[in-house]
Amino acid sequence: MRLVVVNDVSVVLGGATKVAMQCIEAGIAAGMDCSVFVGDDGEGVRRNFPKAKVTALGERPLRDGVRLRDVIDRNYNRRAYEALDGMLAERNEDTVVHVHGWSQILSPSIFHALARHRARVIVTAHDFFLNCPNGGYLNFRTGDVCNYRPMSAACVCSNCDKRNYMHKLWRVGRMLTQRSAGQTFWDRVEVILAHENMEPYLRSAGLKHFRTLRTPCKPLTVEPVKAWQNDRTLFLGRMTWEKGVRTLAEALNMTGRTATLIGQGPLLEEMQHALPHCYVPGWLEDSEVQRIAAEARFFLMPSRMPEPYGLVAAEAMMSGIPVIVSSNALIAEEVARNGAGLVFESGNAASLADKMAMMDSVATVRRLGEGAYEYGKRIAPSGDEWTRRLIEIYQRPMSLGIKGEEIGALPEGAQVIH
Repeated sequence: MRLVVVNDVSVVLGGATKVAMQCIEAGIAAGMDCSVFVGDDGEGVRRNFPKAKVTALGERPLRDGVRLRDVIDRNYNRRAYEALDGMLAERNEDTVVHVHGWSQILSPSIFHALARHRARVIVTAHDFFLNCPNGGYLNFRTGDVCNYRPMSAACVCSNCDKRNYMHKLWRVGRMLTQRSAGQTFWDRVEVILAHENMEPYLRSAGLKHFRTLRTPCKPLTVEPVKAWQNDRTLFLGRMTWEKGVRTLAEALNMTGRTATLIGQGPLLEEMQHALPHCYVPGWLEDSEVQRIAAEARFFLMPSRMPEPYGLVAAEAMMSGIPVIVSSNALIAEEVARNGAGLVFESGNAASLADKMAMMDSVATVRRLGEGAYEYGKRIAPSGDEWTRRLIEIYQRPMSLGIKGEEIGALPEGAQVIH
């Protein structure tokens, strides 16, 4: 069997690319003939997976700066279309194409190439770009979760983009390009969800086949954390508005509390100036993050957008660190239900401040920390279980795909590991 993994970039800077690399590793380990198609120079794949056949465009992602030609190329990248079409023309029988990221370089042109061939197509939904023009179901102007039907008149007229309305219209054009691959094509696309609660957001895109396979993760620390004995408040993630760092900064300044905010992003310098009493170092080595996490009393995930999963929050809970999560996070309900943390009203700094104050109680932190540790045992599959289930998806004929199914689910009454 041939596996073709498709992703914008080959260097891990975010969760989507990390999962794409894990798919390559799993395919090679399973003895599959593995090819990789990326938009950048491909060196990240060549370096880590010398057995993989790499096709690379040598282009740069939009996040590195927008050029005039990107207005056209990132809507329909003809080079990406021709390259992928050529790869599949060589061989498309007994072939599975697994798409991860395409919004930064490859563009929706790849779906037009895929529509020309009979290879199975699987797309992992790391965000909502399969349906929502701005990818987040969020109005970046108001901070509200968007309830408009994607691509409806109300959606098109909504000035929701993080940049400006003209950029929103460009995104609408790109979505039209994406959908014009044809409903016949989208009817056969299989979607892997990072979290089962993503399905309602994607169903109106005309997609029919959904499976949930949560991303595997490891604890933030080597040993379980006795959080109730610690004092450190911890945020770990990208410094962007949609990740809620401004809400967090407001809550910290409102209360005078200290915190550690680790991560990079466009708002890093702003956070360093806004929180002089906090530790905001930017990027740190994994070993240093691990050391700091061992000192955490609780972990914060203040996302403004409907966070599809919250991988770092899962890693914190696996270490026994209770979490405070935004009500917009798709894991919010299960965090509360399993006694693994607290939920605050998204975008409401006062609500966040109240929840942080509740964490002053040793009894509360101990109870939630123990709940987090227990829930962490089943919040995500182990690496081996995830690999087994992924290969099962690759090997399972498309005709057996059932809407909403969960690959690897156990019989009713048995414990199910997401």
